[in-house]
Amino acid sequence: MDESTAELMETIKLVTGISLTEEKTYLLESRLSDIMSDYNLTDFKELSAKFKKGLDEEFKEKVIDRITTHETRFFRDESIFGAILERIIPEIMERKQGKIPSIRIWSAACSSGQEPYSIAIAIHERYPHLFGNIRILATDIAKETIEKAKSGIYSAFEVGRGLSEMHLSKYFNQIATGIYQVTDEIRSVIEFQQHNLISDPYPSNFDLILCRNVSYYFDLQERKNLFNKIEKALNQDSFLILGSAESITEYSRNFIIREFGLCRFYELNPSNFTLFIKGA
Repeated sequence: MDESTAELMETIKLVTGISLTEEKTYLLESRLSDIMSDYNLTDFKELSAKFKKGLDEEFKEKVIDRITTHETRFFRDESIFGAILERIIPEIMERKQGKIPSIRIWSAACSSGQEPYSIAIAIHERYPHLFGNIRILATDIAKETIEKAKSGIYSAFEVGRGLSEMHLSKYFNQIATGIYQVTDEIRSVIEFQQHNLISDPYPSNFDLILCRNVSYYFDLQERKNLFNKIEKALNQDSFLILGSAESITEYSRNFIIREFGLCRFYELNPSNFTLFIKGA
């Protein structure tokens, strides 16, 4: 690997936390070649220098958008939504007791918004009486991506990935041929913000955080930092959902591992008592 490529990879890691290996250098070439052409940059050294200076915000946002992964779809990994509806929400309600509680959820690294919209739709279907008390914060590092998510507008191809016909007809309006927009009611409980998990301050007081398929792009130290900050963003006796290939157990002893069907999730356990609850 040449020096300019190594420098660019280090710059990307510094800003986004994404740790690219030498085997992934092809991603830089495939995802950034058009930007280099648009800005008349001859090599990665020039691109890295321009990115690091940060004087051109539009350029910086374009690089971040291209280098981050935006693979997502509606109701991705259905078992997760079963766990949220049948275990996590009921337990949150039980612990808060009394009148219908306010429940705060953070969909971190939400990409183009399919995850938070899916959560809102699922809760509306299962707990319509609770829906008005749900508040979902949805964040992503890429400005262009979070703006798309905020619009709630999707193509026929995008809504065809994971959405049932019932959900499409009930929770989306067709605004043009093959173009659909999430209804105002569903959008009303979600706040979209641009947020960098590496460098920005974390919001707090969440009952549930979803941060799926993010940590495995980070090196060990950044994973540790990420999970430490996520833990502080959670309420006591709250919940965390990661991607199926991710685990927090190596980085914190303050979580109990839980399972519901095929979904593994984590419960913040202030007593530091480590327990595996199968099927609970």
